[in-house]
Amino acid sequence: MDFLINESQLRLILQEQDQSKMSDYMRELYSFTSNLVTKAKKTYGLNLKLLLTWGASVGGLVMPLDNFIRTGRFEISDEQATLLLIGVACAFFYDNTKVFKNILHKIKEEGLEDTFEEILTKGKNLKKSFLSFLKSANVSLSSTLDLVTYSFLIPIITDIQNAITDGGDLQTIAMTITKRLVASGVVIVGQIALTDIIKKILKKFE
Repeated sequence: MDFLINESQLRLILQEQDQSKMSDYMRELYSFTSNLVTKAKKTYGLNLKLLLTWGASVGGLVMPLDNFIRTGRFEISDEQATLLLIGVACAFFYDNTKVFKNILHKIKEEGLEDTFEEILTKGKNLKKSFLSFLKSANVSLSSTLDLVTYSFLIPIITDIQNAITDGGDLQTIAMTITKRLVASGVVIVGQIALTDIIKKILKKFE
């Protein structure tokens, strides 16, 4: 038996699929961070489980840098790439000078100081661009920690933009996207604050 659906029902189905994709992507970002922490422990004896507190946010900022490393001119091993990415992650998310100094020491032992500085600079530029984008959307964050906490939004900005292609009420779309992100179980920010930020981002693209 064939079932027919009207255009509005089709749009709803497609929208739910897109937002489900966002939820899946949050889990992917968290998984990326989890794998990074596991590799750092296994290869370098670094216990950085605290990074999992910001799992998806770490992934949002560091995963693009992983792509930068793997598509660039760097001649380094997977283990060295892990060390560099962990170094960048700790520079932004880990408030422990002793741990960071230990990572820097290992980076120096591997002769990767210059490479680390280049990748860290790339990360700082990404963070700066994200901050500028949020400011242009009239999003005010009270601290640098707030900024890095919302870094999980970096890879899905385009998906958020696409959510308003068919029009609709911004508040409703923002709430729907937020529920999908929170439903992933790996986003640690409050639902009300996240809805407000996404609404402002949507308004910027409207």
